[in-house]
Amino acid sequence: MTKRAVTATEVRLEVFLEQGPGIANIPVGTLVWDHDLRVTAFQWSNEAIESGLNLSPIVMPNKPGTSYADPEPFFGIHPLFSDSIPDGFGLPLMNRGLAEAGHNLAEINALDRLAWTGKRGVGALTYNPEADADVKPLVTTSLDTSSFAICAEDANFKSIPKQAILSGGSTLGARPKFWASVAPDKSKVVLGDSHNVEAGFVPSLLKFAPTGGDLNEPYVEAACLELAAKYGVIAAAAELLHYSGGAALAVHRFDRLPNGDRLHTQTVAALLGINFREPNLDYKNLVQIARKIGKDVDVERIYRQLCFNVALSMRDDHAKNFSFCMDFKGQWSLSPAYDLCPSVGLGRTGEHTTSVNGKGINISRGDLMCFAESIGLSSSLFQEAIDNARAAAAEFEALSISFGATKTRSKQWANAFKTIDAHLRPVMIPSAGLVRSPGKSN
Repeated sequence: MTKRAVTATEVRLEVFLEQGPGIANIPVGTLVWDHDLRVTAFQWSNEAIESGLNLSPIVMPNKPGTSYADPEPFFGIHPLFSDSIPDGFGLPLMNRGLAEAGHNLAEINALDRLAWTGKRGVGALTYNPEADADVKPLVTTSLDTSSFAICAEDANFKSIPKQAILSGGSTLGARPKFWASVAPDKSKVVLGDSHNVEAGFVPSLLKFAPTGGDLNEPYVEAACLELAAKYGVIAAAAELLHYSGGAALAVHRFDRLPNGDRLHTQTVAALLGINFREPNLDYKNLVQIARKIGKDVDVERIYRQLCFNVALSMRDDHAKNFSFCMDFKGQWSLSPAYDLCPSVGLGRTGEHTTSVNGKGINISRGDLMCFAESIGLSSSLFQEAIDNARAAAAEFEALSISFGATKTRSKQWANAFKTIDAHLRPVMIPSAGLVRSPGKSN
């Protein structure tokens, strides 16, 4: 495959690291779309190389020269920029916006999509020129936004204001969701990114239940996030916005700070350049990433989240559901846990997307103990983390119902957790008076 140098006559997109009002923007580099190869070409800027900030520390080192993206798994985009383009719910909204702007969807490329994202994406990467940069935020309510979500799912785009299309066009996952900022009293939401929003509004991801799916999901996720925080997992904060007919879950953005600053954020899929739709990750890989680019405490945090994910059937634990954030000094750390909603898992066997020592189902206390030992954690931490997770699972049903989920759905998940707990309980050996963990041989 012949690769050619980027020339001055190409259509370009400039990438910046825009971390906040009081922090100078850093030119990251230049992106060009290669029409023949159907991939992006990228050159780091001198400023990015000299900054010492490793924006993609594992697969995209800062160095001179032109690099070409692979065709897969990100449709011709470099891993560093892949989180800026949506999937699931956000992609049809982006397509609608691009079509209304006069683009032929059969001819659009990655630069068109990144320009559409502009400054509205995850983290601190921004793209210039930005499409529709002059669109003003829309002040609305969670009820109105829920109607936009329903219209989007029905492909009734004519009933959705442009601000909603823009604010839904860079979000991830299949459930209806929009970038928004929520008023302190929850009476108003402002659709769009968090810049140009009055003080006190909380930058959030507003998540709705799918109209054709489980309407309990916002309440169930709210309960799981609260239980995670109560039992030792650093998780994203969230609040329910109730309205007639349901509720939205406003998950506070950890890539935005109250003063307007932005944290550079990468999912594990982007950090490793892997397809999040495939079960290609083990929790040991997350530990390896933490030890390579993060902090020592991140290893413990990963283990605590692992125990929680096992005990509460968080089996949609794919590579986009784990992220790392970079501070203004270039130090990386594990993000708060997010998307904590139980699922049935992959395929007929219902396995975790991310395995534990290669195992994706019927994970036992012994498996978790072996994993803790293999990454150098103490036995006391192992006992605390798994028993905290079990306690969280035991409290789920009552809390879920109190938040608004139906008794039937809450009990279904609680029963599923009890089945899992049978593998997580210590096993007593009466004759010896000892405790042995299931799955752990002598």
